[in-house]
Formats: sequence, C-alpha cells, structure tokens
Amino acid sequence: MAYFTADKIEQTQFSLGHLLHLVNQYKDRVLTRHLLPLDITAQQFRVMMLLHRDHVESCQVLSQRLSIDGGAITRMLDRLEQKQLLQRVRHDDDRRRIALQLTDSGHALCQQMPEVIAEELNEFTQGLDDQDIAQLEHLLRKILIAGGVLEPQPE
Repeated sequence: MAYFTADKIEQTQFSLGHLLHLVNQYKDRVLTRHLLPLDITAQQFRVMMLLHRDHVESCQVLSQRLSIDGGAITRMLDRLEQKQLLQRVRHDDDRRRIALQLTDSGHALCQQMPEVIAEELNEFTQGLDDQDIAQLEHLLRKILIAGGVLEPQPE
C-alpha cells in the first residue's frame, strides 16, 4: 500500500514535496551568500560547474540539465561572458554550432569552488551530525536512483 494518501496530505502542514522545496530554497540562499565575494549567483555557479566539472559545451545540454528554458540560459551566458568567465566559440566546420568554454578567469574561479562548496554545505547542514548527513545523502540517492535520475553506484 502506498504511504501517501490524499487524507494524509490534507492533515500534513508541510508535505514532503513542500519540505524538499523549502530545503532547496534555503540551500540556494546559503550558497548565494557564500558566492557574493565571487560576484556570481547560485544559478551562474551551477552553469560554471557544469562547464568545469562535467565538460558540458552546449546551451541545449545546459538547458536540459538545469531545467531552464533556452532564453534564460542565453541571458545567463551573456552575463557570464560579460564577466569574462566564459566564451562562446564557433565550430570551424559548422558556424551555427557554438561551444562554451571557460576562460582562464573562469577556470581560476572554479578552482576556488571546492572550498566555497565545503563552507556552504557545512553551514547548510549545521544542525546535523555526521551520521545524519550520511543518512540524508543515502536517502536522497535512493530517491534519485529509483526515479532514474542517478545511476546506482557499485558497492
């Protein structure tokens, strides 16, 4: 039998979905505060990390990975390009294709990210002990694996 029912949802002040939404908003506020000295937003940070860590080079893939429409991605890339953190490079064989590349300044910024992320996550999880954090990560991974968002990790 399913855990969630319409009656249970009606009796609950904050549903699981709403709690996850609130946690995500809180995480973004904490992240934005930690990114202020670097002059980028949480959304711009995500773009930078996809370019740096996942080697994403196309606007279309960024749009899909971040669940953001193409127009919003274009505006964000414009701002990052103005900050000289990335550049758009046309392919020699097809000028309609554009690859996204981090500039030297963009790479330098990304080198600072692990420390920023560690500080942000420590603040974000300040009410949890190590075991709580491990359990939370485990449960979130289970949800994402069951939904096909993540691949199971070999043990």
